[in-house]
Amino acid sequence: MMIPPLGKQTPGQMRRDDQLLYLMIKPYAGQAAAMDGLRRTHGLSRKYAVDRIHMTLVPFGDIRTISPQNLDLIHRAAASLQAEPFQVTLDRIKGNALVGSRMQAVRDFQRSLVTRLEAFGVDLPDYAFNPHASLTYEEWKPRNTPVSPIRWQVRQLLLINSVHGKGHQLLDSWPLEPRQGSLF
Repeated sequence: MMIPPLGKQTPGQMRRDDQLLYLMIKPYAGQAAAMDGLRRTHGLSRKYAVDRIHMTLVPFGDIRTISPQNLDLIHRAAASLQAEPFQVTLDRIKGNALVGSRMQAVRDFQRSLVTRLEAFGVDLPDYAFNPHASLTYEEWKPRNTPVSPIRWQVRQLLLINSVHGKGHQLLDSWPLEPRQGSLF
């Protein structure tokens, strides 16, 4: 079953009953609060709940159209991924999103994730990964503003059902484990 691409969908096109499945990472509460502070400081809408701020790694489309077999493959592929924690640093508001200048670690992680999903035969949408955390889904405005860096150590991969108007429903999560012991 082919999943239609999501990249061209805009908030105005979302249906009231959308239930979109994603693999994502999220900042911790302190970093999400700092992102919310940036919205306030830079006059961005704060209608989008702070606890929903995230970085999409792979979108799958409406969960109700995903076969149980493909959903099982997604779970199995994500569970089999062996990856270490990594740092994300976001330091610029570009348009309506927070972006970073050094995103190689998250790009490598996302590429490894996609490779793993493909190895398990997961049906994937056509998606061009562009690491960012959307701060608002209101009208896009041209911005390219440096901000104080917001950093967090990514320690888990999340499988989320994003239910329109209701929030994120955590379906599963997988820890990222250091491969070498700590020296301290």
